[in-house]
Amino acid sequence: MTKSVETRTRQRDQRVDVGELVNLEDRGTTLFVRVKRIDGETSVPVTIARATLEACFGAGPGEKDLAHAYLVHRAVINAKVLELAPAGDVYTDANPMLLGAGDFE
Repeated sequence: MTKSVETRTRQRDQRVDVGELVNLEDRGTTLFVRVKRIDGETSVPVTIARATLEACFGAGPGEKDLAHAYLVHRAVINAKVLELAPAGDVYTDANPMLLGAGDFE
């Protein structure tokens, strides 16, 4: 059984897999996240700037706002990551994919 928590957003209630929360790291000016590839075995490490999450996804200045903005919009963000990271590309924790506002225009 998958553990989940409920989050309330302005749009609707959502269930969030608790496992997703361990893949998020708020670094203050950036959010680090690992996005699972379709195979479910590998992931793409990604860094998203706070400014991007604020401008494109409504993140606020609070301590948990980056993670919340990601969780609410993870389908859009993850789709963009998978679009930009074709199979064979290698990203590492030391060299993650960097997403900026231009990636979502």
